[in-house]
Amino acid sequence: MNYFISKTLGIEDPNVIFDNKLEEIEYKEQRYKYYYAKVTYTPDCCVNCGVLNTNYTIVKNGFKSSRITIPKISEMNAFLILKKQRFYCKHCCSYFTAQTNIVDVDCHISNNSRLTIVDKATSIRSQKSIAKSCGVSNSTVSRIINHTAQSIKHIPFGSLPKHILMDEFKSVKQVDSAMSFIFCDATSHKIIDIVRDRKLYSLKNYFFRFPLKERNKVLTVTIDMYEPYISLIKEVFPNAQIIIDRFHIVQALNRALNMSRVSLMNTFRINNKPLYNKYKRYWKLLLTPFEDLNAISYRKLKLFKSWQTHKGVVEYLLSFDEKFQYSYGVVNKLRYSLKHNNSIDFMSTLDEIDANKVCLKLKIILKTLKKYQSFINNTLKYPNITNGPIEGINNKIKLIKRISFGYRNYNNLRNRALLTSRLYASTIKKEIKQPTVA
Repeated sequence: MNYFISKTLGIEDPNVIFDNKLEEIEYKEQRYKYYYAKVTYTPDCCVNCGVLNTNYTIVKNGFKSSRITIPKISEMNAFLILKKQRFYCKHCCSYFTAQTNIVDVDCHISNNSRLTIVDKATSIRSQKSIAKSCGVSNSTVSRIINHTAQSIKHIPFGSLPKHILMDEFKSVKQVDSAMSFIFCDATSHKIIDIVRDRKLYSLKNYFFRFPLKERNKVLTVTIDMYEPYISLIKEVFPNAQIIIDRFHIVQALNRALNMSRVSLMNTFRINNKPLYNKYKRYWKLLLTPFEDLNAISYRKLKLFKSWQTHKGVVEYLLSFDEKFQYSYGVVNKLRYSLKHNNSIDFMSTLDEIDANKVCLKLKIILKTLKKYQSFINNTLKYPNITNGPIEGINNKIKLIKRISFGYRNYNNLRNRALLTSRLYASTIKKEIKQPTVA
């Protein structure tokens, strides 16, 4: 019976002996399973004075009972009433209690319960939900998460990976500008660390704590088009090549094209309402790559009297403004070159653009792309390095915040984010499949 109970509860301590007794008792308006056991053994020495237990120097002196919270059994909360053996040392006239791996000293929450809490904290759920499912308080869950995060956090004076991804996410109100800085390993997709804010002086103070030898090992850093990051990388990582994330390039081009569409659409708002409605309804087709549009299947489309293809709709909408048509062609050429990692076509397209024929909104983006030409060239050179992994981590942090109805404490949010990424992170490094940095 002792074997089956210990296996069911996940208790491996051979010194624990279970009683043939199980009760269901109501506690705080909930039903609990009560298991009963005792832990006893013959100690080798006194924990206080260190004298060896010879000639009955240490004798048994009764028991001390404690109620320990253990993981749920069949979705019912459970307690273990554990009677710990008390010992008396004749040499130093002191008392001490038997120890067990079930629970830490001066603690009433079992180690199995603590592991369960940490495991559930890696999933997208609120701390209150974790506390309820484990039969503990919300503050207990917060304390265990913070304690575990301290043991897995990155050491500021430790090593840095060769390929780094940088980004920021919406943090808590107590943080300046409410944005915190996050960076992770591009190969393992594991969070390296989170910095309280993304201000340049804060980031410099953080990264300069790493030895220059480690900072010189960094080969690439992938970022969005945030200007302070560029100056930070040049100063902190002397050998690193800057990569502009391709998603942000496409996003900037699409946003400029869409804003140009809205400006053109509004010119027809009063004079040509049917055309205004067409521009408004088929905005997605204008943002779809031209080579992906269907040019074969004719179908009945709303706002058109005759049957049309998707490519025909786009060509119709482009025929009303030469600037918009030219801008549309430029955006498609740049996106196509970026998709196929053709740096020669991308740069030649940028150089050959006639600024007088481009829409105003797109002109600003093209000026920015020309400014970062060398970094975009690195983007095309290393096609498999993107900010996708860190964007996924940011999305997970947003979900945790939303499900938890927000966080007020920055440290609690940071520790929870580190736990979700670093606890079960793979130790096997994935290779970056692109040319090595010169």
